[in-house]
Amino acid sequence: AMETVTFDGEFVQCRDVKIDIVHGDRSPKQVPLYIGATGDQMLALGGEIADGVLMNYLVSPQYNENALRHIESGAKRVGRTLDDVDRPQLVVVSMDTDRERALDNARELVTQYLGQQPHIMKASGVSEDVLAEIQQVLTWPATEEQIREAMKLVPDHVVQLITASGTPDEVRSKVQEYVDAGTTCPVLYPLGDDVKMMIDAFARS
Repeated sequence: AMETVTFDGEFVQCRDVKIDIVHGDRSPKQVPLYIGATGDQMLALGGEIADGVLMNYLVSPQYNENALRHIESGAKRVGRTLDDVDRPQLVVVSMDTDRERALDNARELVTQYLGQQPHIMKASGVSEDVLAEIQQVLTWPATEEQIREAMKLVPDHVVQLITASGTPDEVRSKVQEYVDAGTTCPVLYPLGDDVKMMIDAFARS
């Protein structure tokens, strides 16, 4: 509220701190608060106290069902509804006119995430057999050689399960799945060198 603040906390102390506005409107600013959340408790807390929850990436659209339940439960604690909480979501995009090249561009990132976050991958619908195979090859922190070897075990359908990868039409269709699953604004995370292709593809849709 444009006040001068002094705070003595356990870890943070500050004296006479204020926002330095040299020119312009000095009236109080209503800045929306967003929480980046993955776990159930943080999702619920976001629904309770935040204006919006930035939902996780490298998850399947079906993963959002659980996320929305927890956001809604938090919102209900304070008399709000799910619609009162903005829900943008990071979506990994690997787009190319060559479908295989698009999938391969995403496969390395997907492989590393499968090794780091198997519990999230399981909740997204990745089979336990695939996860077990990868974990036999990929320890963490992983070497580049281990990642390359583990990439051979990641099938195309897993890449497409948790990313929007493929041709422009496939990518647009996949992003729409996230919208249908409850995200209010896809935040596109482009892989590859041709970011303009992605921008053009969505500008035309």
